[in-house]
Amino acid sequence: MGLRKSRGESAAQADRRQSSRDLTSLIDDLQNEAADVRRWAARDLSNNLEARRALLDRIDVEHEPMVLEALFSAIEDMCDEEVAGEVLIKLKSEDAQVRNGAIELLQNKPVLFASHVNELLNDEDSDVRIFAVDVIGAIRHPDAALWLHDVVLNDKNINVVGTAIDKLSEIGNSETLDVLEKVSARFSNEAYIQFAIQCVRHAVAGDEI
Repeated sequence: MGLRKSRGESAAQADRRQSSRDLTSLIDDLQNEAADVRRWAARDLSNNLEARRALLDRIDVEHEPMVLEALFSAIEDMCDEEVAGEVLIKLKSEDAQVRNGAIELLQNKPVLFASHVNELLNDEDSDVRIFAVDVIGAIRHPDAALWLHDVVLNDKNINVVGTAIDKLSEIGNSETLDVLEKVSARFSNEAYIQFAIQCVRHAVAGDEI
């Protein structure tokens, strides 16, 4: 049976995929000038362990959103500790699309993310710590509130702390109220933090403070 043409794929692209599906040709296609060719190559290399290095390397130089999406999707199901280390590095990328792709992949791999959460929350780059907090807020891990409590009690960056407080409004628990008392004292002169704390108190306590 011939290769069925996918929706949005031209006849020429379908023919190319049918005739050039060996590993070497597909990896070469990751460098093709045509974004559609790169995207289909990434899709066809999904779950191919031999292609992981080429897929990861392509992420670093790719700028087409649809291709980046396909690249991250291709490595997601074969994302082990080795690949996770590479994904964590991509959180520091200057390309917002790459950072967002890395964040989304980590959100889809909560167990893998959990094994690196302390590393991320102690990164010297405050932006990386903020990204980690965003992931924590999205994955609903059993330890999520505990991680965020540690952030608001110990992180010195007001933006990181503010982001963590915001996430606690969604996943905070009974212990959060006691934690917020200490955070309020830490940032007693920061109106933004005080306001954010009040919002969480309302959300967690369920009534007016």
